[in-house]
Amino acid sequence: MTKITFTQDEINEMVRVYNVGHQEWQRIAVDSIKEKIKSEKIARQNGFCCYCRRDIHSEFKMVLDIEHVIPKSKLKKHMFSSKNLSVSCKRCNMKIKGEDVSFLSVPLNDLPKRIFRTKLYKIIHPNLDRYTKHLDRIVLQIGDGIMVKYFIRNGSEKGRFTRNYFKLSELERNTFNVAQGGRSSEINNQILMFLFDGLHQ
Repeated sequence: MTKITFTQDEINEMVRVYNVGHQEWQRIAVDSIKEKIKSEKIARQNGFCCYCRRDIHSEFKMVLDIEHVIPKSKLKKHMFSSKNLSVSCKRCNMKIKGEDVSFLSVPLNDLPKRIFRTKLYKIIHPNLDRYTKHLDRIVLQIGDGIMVKYFIRNGSEKGRFTRNYFKLSELERNTFNVAQGGRSSEINNQILMFLFDGLHQ
């Protein structure tokens, strides 16, 4: 994981914010702190949301959220820990996950001192897990038709939990069926499975 280098002014500001409390995150006075975090995380995630894997590369950085995997309101000590930070779309961060911690495999208060271990998270952790070991998002676009499908890899429990937790089925699409009639559904599914199998041979 690439280490972000901060100036002394930035470090001083992070110490100030930490001492005041998690609410002060929204009032960070040194803009470059969030800019550096976003740039590093977006690059690490190849321009995708850390949870749904939709493309966020072209999004204006101001509308993207720095995601605290464990919410900063629940665990202030890791408010600036790189392993607890990622970048997500607003749908996954604000509309779905928010302050929830039900994705932890143990109660929040029972977390051990070393919290950055994959077994402690039921979701695919942005910094501890390789997303494609658990889930694949396949997009096929031809002309005006598009299919989007999430596949759970090798029966992965993390993949299944992540798919359900973030309601990824809501993001699946198949406009080929709408344009061509219901009979195309079986054909389109066969195409998707063919592409999926080809990627993992």
